[in-house]
Amino acid sequence: MGRLRVRCTAGAGAATSGRLLQEGTGSAGSSIGIVCSIRFHRARWGYHSVRTLLKILTAPLLVTAGAGWAGHLRGIPGTDLARVLPAVLALLTGMWALGLRMEVSDKMSRWLRGSPARTFGLAQTIWVPYLLYALPLGIFSAGGFLRLFLYVNLPLLVLFTSESGSPPRWRDVLAVALVWLPLEFRLLGPLWSWPPGQAGNSLNGLVGTCLAVFLFVVVRDLPGVGYTFEICWRDLLVAGLIFLSFTPIAVALGLSLGFLRPAGHLPALGPAIGTALGILVVTGLPEELLFRGLIQNLIRHKVPRPALSIALAALVFGTAHLNVGSHPDWRLWLLATLAGLAYGLAYHWSGTLMAPALVHTLVNSTWAFFFRR
Repeated sequence: MGRLRVRCTAGAGAATSGRLLQEGTGSAGSSIGIVCSIRFHRARWGYHSVRTLLKILTAPLLVTAGAGWAGHLRGIPGTDLARVLPAVLALLTGMWALGLRMEVSDKMSRWLRGSPARTFGLAQTIWVPYLLYALPLGIFSAGGFLRLFLYVNLPLLVLFTSESGSPPRWRDVLAVALVWLPLEFRLLGPLWSWPPGQAGNSLNGLVGTCLAVFLFVVVRDLPGVGYTFEICWRDLLVAGLIFLSFTPIAVALGLSLGFLRPAGHLPALGPAIGTALGILVVTGLPEELLFRGLIQNLIRHKVPRPALSIALAALVFGTAHLNVGSHPDWRLWLLATLAGLAYGLAYHWSGTLMAPALVHTLVNSTWAFFFRR
């Protein structure tokens, strides 16, 4: 039989396959199908890889651009912004990517399973953004780096002996404390205030979020955390219902206690959107991950009554707000505890962190736009 030469293309825009020479029509037909199938799956893999990369990077790039614009409006020099924005982008990318379960965190969890060396090595990437921030600005501190190194690795060592996906144990409580308390009591120190050169520790919260998700979602695979950026209609409905039910009560109580007073003027639409987005990223999602996804979730596994787990987590949430400001304020504690009940209910009804994070963002945005303390 004569030789048959075949050239096969796998879909629009795909690269042309290599040539295949075979003897016999039957053998040639079989080989053609194999080559076409290989080229088709390679093309699909390339397409999905590009799509996944875009899905991972698009939102962090937009938020980083917004942070840069906000810094510009606050008068931060462009040279300083250019030096620190890569660190902000790295933190936001990690925070966002870990919320893409099918594309990132599930695959990462399978890759790390049974390999302490891989787990330890990958955990060290969490402090890389500090180097991206501190080195260009010339503010690197060996002591600060050591504190950050211990902050990342102490809770990791606690969880190393925990079996992935197993029910919560005392090690989980200790690991949560090691992630939360250094941030609550500012034990990391002024590693990287944001905006640069000004007061604030917002980036510490992003580091804590990345660390907590890596430890409890990727490594530990703790059931019920609900960390995801995939918003469904149920999340929006629950968030809207809880917000509309809770806000009138909280506003009336805050005004009657003298804790809130109406704002003199309203912000412009553009800055308001930026502020709300910043509240979601820096406050809403990190705090809901800690107090609902971890603390309420751990209590729920030990306390069979959902109402009790919601109430206990709300008390912890309210008590944490005694550390806000120059001195403790019982009015803030009361409003924060009531808010914790609302956020806990949103988490219980939705099963994910997006609903309570959205309610949290809407409540804090309402205080910021319409009221003053």
